[in-house]
Amino acid sequence: MLDETNASASALLQTLETFLACDGSWARTAEVLHLHVNTVHYRIQRIEHFTGRDLSRLYDRADLWAALLSRETPATSGRRARSSTSRAR
Repeated sequence: MLDETNASASALLQTLETFLACDGSWARTAEVLHLHVNTVHYRIQRIEHFTGRDLSRLYDRADLWAALLSRETPATSGRRARSSTSRAR
């Protein structure tokens, strides 16, 4: 059951990222993800339900985009930001 939940959450995240990257285009998102456009609509509705956001509003899109960009990913978790005054090694 946990694997199904993780897979579902992963699919929703991937759909959200792609939808935002495609500037909210249902057709382009479906094409990129190799899904039917109705599946994209359904997933976006679920995302809106879970987040309380309306992805037809620019403010809500920008807010979710910022949240996606600010999350820690495995590729960046090991790196530390350097200040502009730190020396090169």
